[in-house]
Amino acid sequence: MKKIVVLILAVALAVSVFAGCGGTATPSAEASAETGGDAQASVEAGSSAAQENTPAEGKTFKVAYVNKTLNNPFFVALEAQIKEEVEKRGWQYTSLDAKEDIAKEQENLETAVSQKVDAIIMNAVDPEACVPSIKAAMDAGIPVVCVDTQVSEEANPVTTVMSNNYENGYMVGQYVGSEEIFPADEEIISVLLSGTKGNLTGQQRRTGVMAGIIAARTGATADDAKAAAEKMEQELTDNGKAVNEDAKFQINGQGWGNWTADEGLPAMEDLLVANKNINLVISENDNMLLGAKTAIDNAGLTDKVWLAAAADGQKEAYEEIMKDGSRYLASGENNPYKVGTKAVEIIDSLLSGQTDVASYDVITPTEALAVTKENVKEIYNPDSLF
Repeated sequence: MKKIVVLILAVALAVSVFAGCGGTATPSAEASAETGGDAQASVEAGSSAAQENTPAEGKTFKVAYVNKTLNNPFFVALEAQIKEEVEKRGWQYTSLDAKEDIAKEQENLETAVSQKVDAIIMNAVDPEACVPSIKAAMDAGIPVVCVDTQVSEEANPVTTVMSNNYENGYMVGQYVGSEEIFPADEEIISVLLSGTKGNLTGQQRRTGVMAGIIAARTGATADDAKAAAEKMEQELTDNGKAVNEDAKFQINGQGWGNWTADEGLPAMEDLLVANKNINLVISENDNMLLGAKTAIDNAGLTDKVWLAAAADGQKEAYEEIMKDGSRYLASGENNPYKVGTKAVEIIDSLLSGQTDVASYDVITPTEALAVTKENVKEIYNPDSLF
């Protein structure tokens, strides 16, 4: 259930949609009198009115996409898909790029609100810094649907559409931890490439991989494996390394690659200075891992180190997985086309009055999937932007 303030916002949204259809945006006396007594009833009343007065065919809405950056193929493909989905409905589309600058992101959100857009789709730079701006947009009656990056619960957007980060990581970890890759008596000596500090998405991904490896190598239940992985995560935060003795699994270092191949490469080079005996590199996305692979190859470790990404399912990563003899094991599918399409579908449903903001959970996930040698050819699209 959404908070009461969000439920009340649904009424405002429904009324604004009704007014946009040429109707008179005047709430009933009963609805006007409700000041906290039965907010859910108000939402239902507003939703019902909106459904009776859905926008006429061809109605043009304005949708702004406030994105964190376009420095990564995933973000380019995500923006392209959102744009396509918006424009094919005949709506107006605006893209505002923060270029990973928090102040610019705030300015972009303020711009979208001042332009009186009907809805905002957002991929946040920072999960905390965006809270006031998202709340301001929602308070103005503009629904905000986040994509790819989960923001602080205080922001309370309509929902966040994203891959199932933990489950993707868990499935990848199970594959990596299988005896076909690491025999039961072999120690897994790994290092970890992470995106940015404090990023909840990255934390979910790496914790999922840890839990999957632990479950595969110990036979632990999913819940017990998750608890053990969370303990490793805390050790990693406190000490820069972590170990699970039962699974014969250790992470000997963590590097920060800012989600890109260009920064993943030097981060991997730094990790290799003190970790030449590793047999596994775990990355929170493919792009960093592709950069890390170059560092691994340059160090002459190509045939000694396995590679696994918790996400994204990048085309170049799939091509690596398909190669004969490749040690690129798996990637969790984080499909920008599915994420972008779902986000616009939610906006469409809200603006047409078919649903209200109380209809959605905090997260709207896409289906979890580990892409491996066994299924990569079914998933791979050579024409994909990503």
